[in-house]
Amino acid sequence: MKSIIITIIAISIATFAPLKAMQADNTNNNDFIVAENLIEAVNDIDFISLNVLLAEGAAVDTVDQAGNSPLMLAATIGNPRMIEIMLAHNPDVNRRNDNGETALMIASANGILSIVKDLKENGANPELRNNDGFTSSQIAIRNGHASVAQFLSQSEVVTFSR
Repeated sequence: MKSIIITIIAISIATFAPLKAMQADNTNNNDFIVAENLIEAVNDIDFISLNVLLAEGAAVDTVDQAGNSPLMLAATIGNPRMIEIMLAHNPDVNRRNDNGETALMIASANGILSIVKDLKENGANPELRNNDGFTSSQIAIRNGHASVAQFLSQSEVVTFSR
């Protein structure tokens, strides 16, 4: 009987020790999976998964293969509620993707004024330029969104020097 118990304990130790080592090695892998799940939740417009992942500490500024953050992807989709959820977790609103685009530039290209306003109110800089040299306002004009361009030009900060 003692030998059976000792054998079971030995098998348990041999089985669970490598698992613990694998868990330690997989910490970075888990971060990658969570980031991938966050991007997938945005792309699928899955509010529940998005909220759960962000509440559990998923990196709000993670990026996909093209350098797009979840906020940029939400701006691409054009869902105002998703933008609100993302903004509640303090993302870098001026983060750039591989094309030098920010979420504000993407929203401006899509002509969604409510999203442009939300981004601007949360610190998005309309003066930044993408890799082609265009600002958010210029992008809006190029895509036929005069109301977005007008809002951006009216909301620019004017400073006076003495």
